Amino acid sequence: MGLSKKLSEWQDAKLIDSATADKISDFEQQKSKPIALWAFGGLGAFAIILGLVSVVASNWLQTPDWIKLAADLVLCLVIAFALYRVISRESTSARSQWLREILVIFYYGFTLASMALIGQTYQLGGSAAKLLLVWTLVTIPIVLLGRGKFLTILWIVGTCVTYAFNLEVFEDYIRLFISQRYLFDVLFGILYILSPFFFILLSRIPWLVNNRPIMTGELSRYSWLAIIIGGWFCHFLWYESINGSASDIKSLQLFLVISFFATVAMIALIPKLYATRSNDTHLAMRVVLITIFIIGATAVWHDHAYPVIGAVINIAYMFVLAWAALKIQSIKLFNVMTALICIRLLFIYFEVFGSMLETGIGLVVGGVITLFVVWGWFKKADSLAHYFGLSQKDKIAGDAK
Repeated sequence: MGLSKKLSEWQDAKLIDSATADKISDFEQQKSKPIALWAFGGLGAFAIILGLVSVVASNWLQTPDWIKLAADLVLCLVIAFALYRVISRESTSARSQWLREILVIFYYGFTLASMALIGQTYQLGGSAAKLLLVWTLVTIPIVLLGRGKFLTILWIVGTCVTYAFNLEVFEDYIRLFISQRYLFDVLFGILYILSPFFFILLSRIPWLVNNRPIMTGELSRYSWLAIIIGGWFCHFLWYESINGSASDIKSLQLFLVISFFATVAMIALIPKLYATRSNDTHLAMRVVLITIFIIGATAVWHDHAYPVIGAVINIAYMFVLAWAALKIQSIKLFNVMTALICIRLLFIYFEVFGSMLETGIGLVVGGVITLFVVWGWFKKADSLAHYFGLSQKDKIAGDAK
């Protein structure tokens, strides 16, 4: 509906003729996917998975074990056979792709339910962390059979939950070998804070990039989102006083040193990891990483709370993100960051000022500044659009050469 409206507007503006409009409409109909069908199909398969897990958790006290295991095996074989038939056809139609994706999602979750059923039946014991770890590892080939975004997001969530659960188990295990508390704190700080770097490296595996572009794209995107959100939370460190023992200071120093070298290594690897991206994108990624490290490193060296500094740093950080959005040519992200900056300018006065008079004056000043920001945005909107248009044309011309 939206495409038809746009095509009509372009025809009325004499930008395209009717033949071109028909070609565009036919092309989009062939390439488009029924979003509702894919979304509800994925949610339906996910609901079935949760239902099977719930059935297993209910214990089936009145059902013999051999019946439960036989039913599980038969259902597993049916899903595997159906998935094999769909894949062997090598059809590129939307219906076949949808059916393939749903079966992969179903098989992915059904494996977890089957493992839980076997463990429950034979009283194998073990923890949820071990179950999730084995499940995540053995289902990697199954997940790689899929192509869609819903499955990728589901796998990312499952992998992150598995990672978090097993870090807690690893924490209890490593205490037996590391007696120094500061080394222990540094190790787990690194495993938690630098985990997005690990997932970025995972998303840049050449085979995955070439054969599973949707998976690598989503994994990379959510890893960078985690980094950006982590940088945003760093400014809250200024809202509390930082006081610690000598051991805490030693841990913090070692943690910052390791984080520094990890950040430098990631900055150096960005052109190789994202070889197909432009130099402006590489620059934006590097500046964002450097900014986050500086914000985090400088926010842990104060003895008193400084909310004003924290608020100002937060606004400066969002300005950096807005600049990065321009460098990667994402006008939507730039609009979001501009809106967040305006909102932050208003809320800063509730944090800084105490009395209603001071708050009121602060809100007036904040409102004036916000209006100037919005006015500046509208004033520069045409030049920004011109900038994006020229950048895209230059890029196409450069590719043609």
